[in-house]
Amino acid sequence: MSPSHSGAPDNMQPGGKTSGIGNGETGRSESDSDSGLSPGSGKGRSRSRRNALAESRNWLGEPRTTVLVVLGGVVLLGGGRKLLLAWKARKAVARLSEQDITPRQVESVTQFGRSGLPELFRTFGEPPSSSLRDAAGRAISVLWAHDQLIAEEEQALVRRGYTVEWIARRRYPRALRGEILIRATYGLLFLLADGPGIKPADLEWSHRITGARRAALEEYSAWTPGAGHVDFTIVPSDFDTSGPHRLALQTRVRTRGLTDTWQIDLPHLPFSFEFDSRLEIRSLLALPDEHRAEMIARSIRPESQQLSSDDLSSFLALNQEMMIRNPAQVVIATPLPCDLAHQIFLEFDQVPGRFRAGLILLSGQVDSRSEASETPAASRRFPIGPVEPIPREAIDQPGSRRLRVWLEPDPDRGWTDPDVRSIWPGTIETGWVNLEIVRR
Repeated sequence: MSPSHSGAPDNMQPGGKTSGIGNGETGRSESDSDSGLSPGSGKGRSRSRRNALAESRNWLGEPRTTVLVVLGGVVLLGGGRKLLLAWKARKAVARLSEQDITPRQVESVTQFGRSGLPELFRTFGEPPSSSLRDAAGRAISVLWAHDQLIAEEEQALVRRGYTVEWIARRRYPRALRGEILIRATYGLLFLLADGPGIKPADLEWSHRITGARRAALEEYSAWTPGAGHVDFTIVPSDFDTSGPHRLALQTRVRTRGLTDTWQIDLPHLPFSFEFDSRLEIRSLLALPDEHRAEMIARSIRPESQQLSSDDLSSFLALNQEMMIRNPAQVVIATPLPCDLAHQIFLEFDQVPGRFRAGLILLSGQVDSRSEASETPAASRRFPIGPVEPIPREAIDQPGSRRLRVWLEPDPDRGWTDPDVRSIWPGTIETGWVNLEIVRR
């Protein structure tokens, strides 16, 4: 009997060829696989890859892509530059607190703007040295000039930097009768006229003096640009007690031609002095000796003015009728062994008498003697005059005459210069010099 057949497909028969995976599981027949390897199928995949590459190239070529790339580069470069500048600024500001910093390094902090402003004010208020204080003040003034400060910060710089220097003695002899000259200079002394920051001329000043027993000094002066300077005199007899007496300089300041306009009053800085009944006027006179007398005699001479044909002549009046053309000057080779506070007297050849003709004040010579061996001699020139009127009968004709100068000590006038310490006590006589006398 032959085997029975259940009607199964041929591929299920023994010895039949099968793929091992049913078509229903893959959805792909063997014929389909063969058809995927056909040349037409490879061309389709190549075409799809070309399309993808084309699309990517199109994306890179779009304008918005270029903009995004540029913006990204700007952000990266700008951010890096800012980080670098911030790092440099922190380093420069931290350098301000170090002990070995130089004035140039202090002033270089201004390139980083306001980032170093607090430390600059700290250095300005608590400086290790005066040079660092001036450098910090100039650095802040540069920020001010670049409009990086507010008005309150500008005023703070002025208040902290305001200084006054009184040029006067603290003690005077009670016996003095002549007027005593007193000077004072004030302002922001660290500012430079040719610097990059605020200039002295950018500020205007006005002042008044109290305590001098003079009504005219107690009125405010006119506004003046630049550093302030005041000269005034006091009369010893106006002060009935020995003191101490108190002078006060009151100043106000305002901006001139700057962005912010303001005006402030500054602190009153006093100066005290007194009169001492035990202090003698002649105590300024040094002790004479021949060696110093010879040195001084060799160092002082009258000298005629040498003018070219293009220079204008100058004249010194002798009386209402006669004048000296191009009057001689007193030339002093410094340093001297003593200070000078001497009245000038003129002596004319064949004319009796001597005639008062001004004053010479030469101070600081005592301190200069130690440096004389290292410092070459320098010549100082002092003008002659004004001349007390000479009697008409003494000189009544123009012409050439010889003249010499006598210098006589005047310790009263020496007290008016606080730098005069030791006045040469002797009379100084110079050689003769020729001059021309003309009629008015």
